[in-house]
Formats: sequence, structure tokens, C-alpha cells
Amino acid sequence: MRLPRPFLAVLLTGALTASAAACSLPGGDDGGGDGDTGLERALDAVPASAADQAVTYRDVRTARRLVAADPALYRGLAGYGILEVVQHGYTGGSVRADWGFDAKDVRAAVQVGDGSLLTGRFDTDAIARAMKKQGYKPTDSDGGTRYKKSGEPTTFEASESVRTSIRSDVALGIEAPDKSLLDKETYAEVADCLGDVYEASYYAERADADTVLFAIGGRLGKDRESSTEKLCARTGSRKAAKNAAARLREKTAPGERYAGSKVTVGEGGTPLVSMTWKNRAESGLRPGDNDKTGELPGLLIWGRSKG
Repeated sequence: MRLPRPFLAVLLTGALTASAAACSLPGGDDGGGDGDTGLERALDAVPASAADQAVTYRDVRTARRLVAADPALYRGLAGYGILEVVQHGYTGGSVRADWGFDAKDVRAAVQVGDGSLLTGRFDTDAIARAMKKQGYKPTDSDGGTRYKKSGEPTTFEASESVRTSIRSDVALGIEAPDKSLLDKETYAEVADCLGDVYEASYYAERADADTVLFAIGGRLGKDRESSTEKLCARTGSRKAAKNAAARLREKTAPGERYAGSKVTVGEGGTPLVSMTWKNRAESGLRPGDNDKTGELPGLLIWGRSKG
């Protein structure tokens, strides 16, 4: 069963296609310890070959707390980036009974195209029992167990700290890749621009486009309740940056949805363009809304709003 996906993620996955220890994965170790943000650890867990795919990141613990505290504002994060939780939101039933884990076990969730990578603390015996009930057969894999089912294209892998589901040719695994998205200069630059976010969506890299790569991520205020989102775009030239900034500023004019938001253009021959706005419980302004409406992404991809 193909699970519901934000429409732009589906589009970008197709039309725009132009371990290390567990602590190197997002949330694989409660201590963190390496100084990287959760987003950077998420990108470091995804192979560089996935640059033509949409990638989303969720700090599941933070998302669960925010959704519980203010469901009107944070309802767009209610699935926490976990495909199985999203599925059960439509079909009902128990995620733990069907899959051997639930959102309480997950620290971070990364979606890559049709696949996902979850990190946290998993009961591998419970996962094994659940997979057996569904007809999946286990085999040993590096660092964990691989589960496959005859006639089913999805492959699962699980260890005590990582669980993956692979529905495409993206080589997600429970071991960190030799070369990751974070090793790509464009992804690292955009991650640095976003900062320490609790949720983010990267739209697929397009080497021949004016906007080479962009992402939108959410940050919490000092009160740990209010939030803002920031769009960061790596452009192909100063002219492209000027044009991208002009299109974004159309949305910041008086009376527009993002009125009063600031758009900035960085230095260098391929500048970063950024835009920040406050989240509110209104259409288009909730965290994650642009994944669904495509309003701001549409300006950078097609030069016009799709929202």
C-alpha cells in the first residue's frame, strides 16, 4: 500500500529527478555528543545518491510534545514523519501490534522518497514477532536483521537503535553510508542556514536550475512553544538569487500571507536566499504547511505559486 505523501514530495521524487556507530545517525544515541544538529545527523545517514529525492526530517520527541500541547498549531506534524503512524491514522489499529514499535520508541524520523529511517530504542524481539505475523521472513544483515516477504517490494531492516523501510532504490540502511548528503556542499550549506531545527523538508537537488537546492525548517522560540519557519535556498548565480528573492518578496507584501517577513540574499557568486516567518494556526502558516500547499516551493520551482 502506498501511503499518502505531500504532493510536492511525490512530484519531486519523480519529475525532478535530474556504520559507523549508531550515534552517527539522527537520534541513535541519546547523548548526541558530536555537536551536529539533528538535521545534520539525519542528512549524514542518507546516501549522497538520494540527492534527487525529497527528504524530510522530524525530531519525533519534540513533535509529539508540540502536537500534544497545541494541536491546532502543530497538527501538520501529527504523523511525526513516521509512515506507519500516518498509515494507522487512516486505517486505525495499533502501530505497536502491527509493527512491534510506536512513536514513543522513536527519537528521529527521516523520510527519503518512499523509504524511511527511524532512530531511537527498539525492542527487536517485538519487531521480529510483528514481522512474522505479517509473513515477513528474517535474515541476518550487517548490524541487525532484514525482513522480506514474497511478492512485497518493501524491505525492512531493524536493530536496537535503527529501523528502515525501503520502498525504492535508495540504499537506506542501519549502517551510515560511505558518502552522505551532508558530504555534499549544497546540503551542508542549506543545513547551516536552517540551524538547529526540529522539522525540515529538503526538496530535491536540481543541478541545472536557478534554485539548485532549497529546504524549509522549523525552529522553536526561547519559550520552547512558539515557532518560526525558515526557507533557505542555494541559487546558481547572483542573478538567480535576485530573481528568487523578488518572487519570495511578492508573498511578504501587505495583505499577503507572509506580510512583514524578511527575505535576505547572501554573498558570493551562488548566494543563499532565506526567508523567515512566524508560525500561526492559520492555513499556510502552520509548521509543515508548505509540504502540502507548495506555496513558497512553487515560487522557486515554477516561478509561480501553487498554493
